[in-house]
Amino acid sequence: MSHTKALLFLLISLSVSAASEASAQVRQRQTGASRSVEASSFPGADLGARINAADHALGAAVGEIVARGGGRISTQIIISERHTLRLMPGTYAPDTTGIPLLLKPGSAVVGSGWDNTILLESTAQAQFTVISAYKHSQRNGDADSDLSVRDLQVKGANSGFNSAPQAVSLGNCTNCVVDRVWINSTRSIGIQLGGSAVYGNFASNSRVTNCLFTHVASQNLALVNGSDIIFENNRFESPGQDGGPGSTVIDLEPNDADDRIENVVIRNNLLDARANIIQAGSGIVIQAGSVARFGPVLVEGNTIYGGRTTGNVTNSLSNGIYAFGASMKGVTIRNNNVTRVGQCGLRIEGAGYIVTGNQFADVGGGGTPGFYMADVSNSRIEGNSFRYSGIGPADGTVNIVGSFKNNVVRNNPGMGFPPNIH
Repeated sequence: MSHTKALLFLLISLSVSAASEASAQVRQRQTGASRSVEASSFPGADLGARINAADHALGAAVGEIVARGGGRISTQIIISERHTLRLMPGTYAPDTTGIPLLLKPGSAVVGSGWDNTILLESTAQAQFTVISAYKHSQRNGDADSDLSVRDLQVKGANSGFNSAPQAVSLGNCTNCVVDRVWINSTRSIGIQLGGSAVYGNFASNSRVTNCLFTHVASQNLALVNGSDIIFENNRFESPGQDGGPGSTVIDLEPNDADDRIENVVIRNNLLDARANIIQAGSGIVIQAGSVARFGPVLVEGNTIYGGRTTGNVTNSLSNGIYAFGASMKGVTIRNNNVTRVGQCGLRIEGAGYIVTGNQFADVGGGGTPGFYMADVSNSRIEGNSFRYSGIGPADGTVNIVGSFKNNVVRNNPGMGFPPNIH
């Protein structure tokens, strides 16, 4: 045999051997409930290509792709239905011009804890989305379902800013969950549920829980079109970035009349701007817009620190809780604690509020009333309180603008309602 033929034979043998080894690894793990393959066992120019090859080898059955140690991702990753991408400890660094990681219905990406598994933003210009629902990425408004993103950190790496794309973009996702994810210094919106309603779809029965958001440049957590949505037990620290587009922390904001905000719970979250060195936006914003389907919305048990109350007193958030819009109805705001915001601790506009058991401290001041209510009707405002520590600016005045009718107002110590309102 000639030297050339021998070399060719060797290369073919190695290729066949590698493919056989990968297939063997799949077969070896078929005895359990699902199969598991190692991305490193498959060919590819970068980690993304190797993960895709491993995903393809799993076929249509339930299975798991394991990636270890981090690495460069230059090929867009697409995880198939019923497959899980398990990212072991390491830093995973995309430079893709497209979204680095797409999840098809029924798929998941799971890390080894947010201190261990770090998935960076792509360094490609204007690419701010890191993880996206697959169908949503192909056409805004299509429906996705049964996605899970867990136990990892998504970290900013792009040199630019934007106010619209989302680091984790789930669109009109049903039965989807983001849990124990750290959104760290990303350069646009952090996590968003809801996409366009043009095809009749909306996010539903989905939740974002136990997550950490730090220095997120734009809205930290957003909903634009959804029903039966829960935002619970999340922690938000130092919202916004110097030079960024501006940062509202939790934002419910329908974009079009066909969107919906229904059966939404915002519960037991901590919003903490005490360490801020820049001015951010408001804490929790609920915009009803002119949508036909709005409410109920429950804002319960949240704690908001808009700035420091000791030492160098600061006001880094403007409003604590702010709700408004033409379709406003069915919003309950209860048992929240709001401390040291530069403008209003509570600002509400419209009808149908239940506002009970909230505690406000050191809000308003400098000529700004701590509370603002415009054209409020058919509402109950009871058992709330305002307290001033004696340090820094504050004002417990309730500024009422426009009409104020068919409301029950009682037992709100420290809140300075006009004398004709009891």
